[in-house]
Amino acid sequence: MVSPSAMPENSNLMSGQYLLRRLRRAKGFSLIELMVTLAVLAILIGVGVPSFQGMIANSRIAAASSDVVSGMYAAKNEAIKRNASIRFCINPTTGAWRVADLAGTDLRVGELHTAVGINTTGLDTSSVANNACVRFKADGLSYGVTNLITAGTVTLSLAGTANKVVNVRVGVIHAG
Repeated sequence: MVSPSAMPENSNLMSGQYLLRRLRRAKGFSLIELMVTLAVLAILIGVGVPSFQGMIANSRIAAASSDVVSGMYAAKNEAIKRNASIRFCINPTTGAWRVADLAGTDLRVGELHTAVGINTTGLDTSSVANNACVRFKADGLSYGVTNLITAGTVTLSLAGTANKVVNVRVGVIHAG
């Protein structure tokens, strides 16, 4: 509020040069307003960034699980379609995976994010060097070297997230 003594005597608040001068002086913002805005922004970033990083990690592990499951289903479907054996192989060290026929012709390839850890159990590790493989036959069932796979797993891990386990049991593929 403007004190009456600060106003020129021969004008009122709504007219003339006094109001114009007052508006010209009120351009921009003060240093205090800038500092308050920056403090609020810093608090929002401090709260938001860790949540966003967790969301990214969860997204990466879910995508990796989805890639493994879709690769296994692709191998199973190709085996049924071609009436031939097809392998799904994953390299636990590099995260590279592929769907290939027994001659080694790639039908589909992919790679998991480098931060995703891979551990396999119950899969064939002798057919293809440095890879864990599942072989699907024309009957749609999953095999190791010679026998049905009854308890094969691919465990995917990433720091800050729950592990994702892809199970292969007698041709049934399930991610959990």
